[in-house]
Amino acid sequence: MNLKEALKLADEIVFSKTGQHLDDLQEAVLRGTIQRETYKQIAKDFDCSESVRNAGAELWRILSEGLGEDVSKSNFRSAMERLQNSNVLNFAQEVVVSGSFNVCGESRHPPDIPNSHPPNEETSNSIKTKTSHQDLSEMPELSAFYDRIPELDTLTTWIVQQRCRLIALTGISGIGKTTLAVQLVQQIKDEFEYVIWCNLDESHTLDEFQHKLIQFFSESEKQDSPATKQKPLPIYKNIAI
Repeated sequence: MNLKEALKLADEIVFSKTGQHLDDLQEAVLRGTIQRETYKQIAKDFDCSESVRNAGAELWRILSEGLGEDVSKSNFRSAMERLQNSNVLNFAQEVVVSGSFNVCGESRHPPDIPNSHPPNEETSNSIKTKTSHQDLSEMPELSAFYDRIPELDTLTTWIVQQRCRLIALTGISGIGKTTLAVQLVQQIKDEFEYVIWCNLDESHTLDEFQHKLIQFFSESEKQDSPATKQKPLPIYKNIAI
C-alpha cells in the first residue's frame, strides 16, 4: 500500500465517523507515521507548536472506532493493508430510506444465493413478450458474494415495485458496493427492456457518455423496428443529462 492509498482510506474512515475530512495536522501525522518518523520529527517537518502527540492520539481513537480494532502509530500501516484487502468490513449496517445505501457486515463464506424474487407465471409471460436489450460489457465479473439478501430485497423493491428512478450506493471503498450492484443487476435485469452498465471511471466525458447511450438505444430500435416503419425522432431529444 502506498502513501496516497493509506491517506485515502484513513480520510474515508475519519469522514464516516466525524463528518469531516483529515485536517492538515492529521494528514501530517499519518504521512510521518508511514515514513516511520517520530512525533518530534513530524512536528519539525510540519513546523507546528501544538501537540502533535495529542493530535495523533485523537486520530488513532477515531480510526480505532471506525475499524473496530486498536489502531496506533505502530500498527497503522498494517491496519490499512488489512482494510484494503478486505471486501467486507466490520461496520454497523446502515440503511437510509432516501435511497443512500451503506452495506457492511462481518465477512462470511458466501452461501449459494437463490433469486429472492422468483418470477411468477404472469411476470414470466410478460417478460417473454419483451425484447430485452442489455449491454453489460463494462460490468465487472461477480466475485465472492456475501449474504446480503435483505439489502437485495430492499433494492429490488425500490426499483421493480416502487419504480425508484435513482438510487446511490455510498460508503468507503472496499465494503462491497460494486459487488452488491452487480448481484442486483443480475437479479433484476430481465425485468426491463433496456439495461446498460456504464463505468464512469473509464474517462468518459459527458459527450462520450451521451453518445454511448444514444448508440445503445438507436441500435436497439433498429433491431426492433421493421424497415418500413417511420423513422423515429432522434433519441437525443429524449435524453437529458
